[in-house]
Amino acid sequence: MVAHCANENCRVRLHSFSEGRLFQFDIVSVSMSAGDVSDGDTEDAGRKQSAQFWLCGKCAGLMTLVMEPAQALKLIPLGMDPPSVPADTETLNGNC
Repeated sequence: MVAHCANENCRVRLHSFSEGRLFQFDIVSVSMSAGDVSDGDTEDAGRKQSAQFWLCGKCAGLMTLVMEPAQALKLIPLGMDPPSVPADTETLNGNC
């Protein structure tokens, strides 16, 4: 259950979903190596799970959350195109 803002520098406690923004990401958990999966057996290669994250109203007005392919959750300032974010952008970093 989501209990606080996903911004590590904020961490405001969640009181109501009417404030801020809720994010849901599908996360694939891989239990087999790619070499162990035959061409027709990709469904068994991973298991999907949903993960929810919340940004408080103040943080949601300044940034958004994206899930990188390596399952790294990142805060991206609004107005910045996620693919153009430098590789050294810190995970869950931002000031609100």
